[in-house]
Amino acid sequence: MSASLAANRATPHTPPSRDAPQRIAIARAVLALVWAAALVIAAGDHVPSTNSDVPIAAAALLASYPAIDAVASVAAALGKDASERVLRGNAAISAIAVAAIGATAFGADAGATLAAFGAWAAVSGAIQFGVAVQRRRAGSRQLPMIVSGGLSTIAGISFLAASGMDDAHLATVGGYMALGALLYLLSAHRSRTAPRAAR
Repeated sequence: MSASLAANRATPHTPPSRDAPQRIAIARAVLALVWAAALVIAAGDHVPSTNSDVPIAAAALLASYPAIDAVASVAAALGKDASERVLRGNAAISAIAVAAIGATAFGADAGATLAAFGAWAAVSGAIQFGVAVQRRRAGSRQLPMIVSGGLSTIAGISFLAASGMDDAHLATVGGYMALGALLYLLSAHRSRTAPRAAR
Protein backbone atom coordinates (compact mmCIF):
# COMPACT_ATOMS: atom_id res chain seq x y z
CA MET A 1 0.00 0.00 0.00
CA SER A 2 2.55 2.48 1.19
CA ALA A 3 2.82 6.25 0.95
CA SER A 4 3.39 6.58 -2.73
CA LEU A 5 -0.02 7.57 -3.98
CA ALA A 6 -1.63 9.34 -1.10
CA ALA A 7 -2.16 11.82 -3.81
CA ASN A 8 -5.27 13.69 -4.66
CA ARG A 9 -2.83 16.49 -5.31
CA ALA A 10 -4.98 18.71 -7.49
CA THR A 11 -6.32 21.95 -6.08
CA PRO A 12 -8.65 24.52 -7.63
CA HIS A 13 -5.49 26.45 -8.61
CA THR A 14 -3.97 23.56 -10.60
CA PRO A 15 -6.68 22.18 -12.92
CA PRO A 16 -4.25 20.86 -15.58
CA SER A 17 -2.80 18.33 -13.09
CA ARG A 18 -6.16 17.08 -11.83
CA ASP A 19 -6.03 13.81 -13.76
CA ALA A 20 -2.39 13.01 -12.92
CA PRO A 21 -3.04 11.55 -9.43
CA GLN A 22 -5.81 9.37 -10.87
CA ARG A 23 -3.53 7.98 -13.57
CA ILE A 24 -0.76 7.32 -11.06
CA ALA A 25 -3.17 5.60 -8.66
CA ILE A 26 -4.62 3.38 -11.39
CA ALA A 27 -1.18 2.42 -12.72
CA ARG A 28 0.01 1.75 -9.17
CA ALA A 29 -3.03 -0.42 -8.44
CA VAL A 30 -2.63 -2.50 -11.60
CA LEU A 31 1.06 -3.08 -10.85
CA ALA A 32 0.22 -4.10 -7.28
CA LEU A 33 -2.40 -6.61 -8.43
CA VAL A 34 -0.02 -8.17 -10.96
CA TRP A 35 2.75 -8.21 -8.35
CA ALA A 36 0.50 -9.86 -5.74
CA ALA A 37 -0.57 -12.60 -8.15
CA ALA A 38 3.03 -13.21 -9.17
CA LEU A 39 4.15 -13.49 -5.53
CA VAL A 40 1.45 -16.04 -4.70
CA ILE A 41 2.51 -18.10 -7.74
CA ALA A 42 6.23 -17.76 -6.89
CA ALA A 43 5.69 -18.77 -3.26
CA GLY A 44 3.64 -21.79 -4.37
CA ASP A 45 2.05 -24.29 -2.02
CA HIS A 46 5.18 -24.65 0.08
CA VAL A 47 5.22 -22.36 3.12
CA PRO A 48 8.86 -21.81 4.09
CA SER A 49 9.85 -21.97 7.74
CA THR A 50 11.33 -18.81 9.20
CA ASN A 51 14.77 -20.41 8.99
CA SER A 52 14.51 -21.60 5.38
CA ASP A 53 15.65 -19.89 2.21
CA VAL A 54 13.23 -17.78 0.18
CA PRO A 55 12.55 -19.06 -3.36
CA ILE A 56 14.53 -16.98 -5.85
CA ALA A 57 11.46 -15.71 -7.74
CA ALA A 58 9.71 -14.72 -4.49
CA ALA A 59 12.90 -13.02 -3.24
CA ALA A 60 13.13 -10.94 -6.42
CA LEU A 61 9.48 -9.91 -6.15
CA LEU A 62 9.72 -8.98 -2.48
CA ALA A 63 12.80 -6.84 -3.15
CA SER A 64 11.23 -5.16 -6.17
CA TYR A 65 8.02 -3.92 -4.58
CA PRO A 66 9.49 -0.94 -2.69
CA ALA A 67 11.05 0.16 -5.99
CA ILE A 68 7.54 0.50 -7.45
CA ASP A 69 6.58 2.57 -4.43
CA ALA A 70 9.69 4.74 -4.78
CA VAL A 71 8.91 5.56 -8.42
CA ALA A 72 5.26 6.30 -7.59
CA SER A 73 6.31 8.57 -4.70
CA VAL A 74 8.57 10.58 -6.99
CA ALA A 75 5.75 10.89 -9.54
CA ALA A 76 3.35 12.08 -6.83
CA ALA A 77 5.80 14.57 -5.30
CA LEU A 78 6.06 17.18 -8.03
CA GLY A 79 5.34 20.27 -5.98
CA LYS A 80 7.03 22.05 -3.11
CA ASP A 81 4.60 21.85 -0.20
CA ALA A 82 5.41 19.96 3.00
CA SER A 83 3.51 16.77 2.12
CA GLU A 84 5.28 16.49 -1.22
CA ARG A 85 8.66 16.82 0.49
CA VAL A 86 7.57 13.99 2.77
CA LEU A 87 6.70 11.88 -0.28
CA ARG A 88 10.17 12.48 -1.69
CA GLY A 89 11.56 11.34 1.64
CA ASN A 90 9.39 8.24 1.41
CA ALA A 91 10.84 7.56 -2.04
CA ALA A 92 14.31 7.53 -0.47
CA ILE A 93 13.13 5.21 2.30
CA SER A 94 11.63 2.84 -0.27
CA ALA A 95 14.87 2.85 -2.26
CA ILE A 96 16.78 1.86 0.88
CA ALA A 97 14.16 -0.83 1.53
CA VAL A 98 14.89 -2.38 -1.88
CA ALA A 99 18.48 -3.01 -0.76
CA ALA A 100 17.52 -4.16 2.74
CA ILE A 101 14.80 -6.56 1.59
CA GLY A 102 16.97 -7.82 -1.25
CA ALA A 103 19.86 -8.50 1.15
CA THR A 104 17.65 -10.50 3.51
CA ALA A 105 15.69 -12.28 0.78
CA PHE A 106 18.80 -13.46 -1.08
CA GLY A 107 21.24 -13.68 1.82
CA ALA A 108 19.26 -14.61 4.93
CA ASP A 109 16.06 -16.55 5.61
CA ALA A 110 12.31 -16.15 5.25
CA GLY A 111 11.86 -14.78 8.77
CA ALA A 112 14.42 -12.01 8.27
CA THR A 113 12.88 -11.18 4.90
CA LEU A 114 9.40 -10.88 6.37
CA ALA A 115 10.79 -8.68 9.16
CA ALA A 116 12.52 -6.36 6.67
CA PHE A 117 9.41 -6.12 4.51
CA GLY A 118 7.25 -5.52 7.58
CA ALA A 119 9.48 -2.71 8.85
CA TRP A 120 9.26 -0.96 5.48
CA ALA A 121 5.48 -1.45 5.24
CA ALA A 122 4.94 -0.04 8.74
CA VAL A 123 7.11 3.06 8.19
CA SER A 124 5.79 3.74 4.68
CA GLY A 125 2.20 3.21 5.82
CA ALA A 126 2.62 5.65 8.70
CA ILE A 127 3.96 8.26 6.26
CA GLN A 128 1.03 7.66 3.90
CA PHE A 129 -1.43 7.99 6.77
CA GLY A 130 0.09 11.31 7.87
CA VAL A 131 0.14 12.75 4.35
CA ALA A 132 -3.46 11.67 3.70
CA VAL A 133 -4.70 13.21 6.97
CA GLN A 134 -2.94 16.48 6.14
CA ARG A 135 -4.48 16.59 2.67
CA ARG A 136 -7.92 15.69 3.99
CA ARG A 137 -7.72 18.68 6.32
CA ALA A 138 -6.94 20.79 3.25
CA GLY A 139 -10.17 19.61 1.62
CA SER A 140 -8.94 16.69 -0.49
CA ARG A 141 -10.86 13.39 -0.58
CA GLN A 142 -8.39 11.11 1.17
CA LEU A 143 -10.43 8.55 3.13
CA PRO A 144 -9.24 5.51 1.08
CA MET A 145 -5.62 6.62 1.52
CA ILE A 146 -6.11 7.16 5.26
CA VAL A 147 -7.48 3.61 5.51
CA SER A 148 -4.68 2.30 3.27
CA GLY A 149 -1.96 3.96 5.35
CA GLY A 150 -3.45 2.71 8.60
CA LEU A 151 -3.81 -0.85 7.30
CA SER A 152 -0.26 -0.77 5.91
CA THR A 153 1.11 0.22 9.29
CA ILE A 154 -0.87 -2.52 11.04
CA ALA A 155 0.10 -5.09 8.39
CA GLY A 156 3.77 -4.15 8.70
CA ILE A 157 3.65 -4.65 12.46
CA SER A 158 1.91 -8.02 11.96
CA PHE A 159 4.63 -9.08 9.48
CA LEU A 160 7.26 -8.19 12.07
CA ALA A 161 5.43 -10.29 14.66
CA ALA A 162 4.98 -13.19 12.22
CA SER A 163 8.69 -13.19 11.36
CA GLY A 164 9.41 -14.82 14.70
CA MET A 165 6.90 -17.65 14.26
CA ASP A 166 7.68 -21.16 13.01
CA ASP A 167 6.14 -20.58 9.57
CA ALA A 168 6.76 -17.49 7.48
CA HIS A 169 3.66 -17.10 5.32
CA LEU A 170 5.19 -14.91 2.65
CA ALA A 171 2.19 -15.33 0.35
CA THR A 172 0.10 -13.28 2.80
CA VAL A 173 2.09 -10.25 1.63
CA GLY A 174 0.35 -10.72 -1.74
CA GLY A 175 -3.06 -10.36 -0.09
CA TYR A 176 -1.88 -7.21 1.65
CA MET A 177 -0.82 -5.72 -1.69
CA ALA A 178 -4.05 -6.74 -3.41
CA LEU A 179 -6.08 -4.93 -0.74
CA GLY A 180 -3.89 -1.86 -1.15
CA ALA A 181 -4.49 -1.95 -4.90
CA LEU A 182 -8.26 -1.93 -4.37
CA LEU A 183 -7.96 1.08 -2.06
CA TYR A 184 -5.91 2.94 -4.68
CA LEU A 185 -8.59 2.24 -7.28
CA LEU A 186 -11.24 3.53 -4.87
CA SER A 187 -9.16 6.66 -4.28
CA ALA A 188 -8.86 7.26 -8.03
CA HIS A 189 -12.62 6.84 -8.44
CA ARG A 190 -13.38 9.26 -5.59
CA SER A 191 -11.01 11.90 -6.94
CA ARG A 192 -12.59 11.52 -10.40
CA THR A 193 -16.12 12.03 -9.07
CA ALA A 194 -15.18 14.92 -6.75
CA PRO A 195 -15.10 17.59 -9.49
CA ARG A 196 -18.52 16.45 -10.74
CA ALA A 197 -20.00 16.67 -7.25
CA ALA A 198 -18.62 20.18 -6.89
CA ARG A 199 -20.46 21.41 -9.95
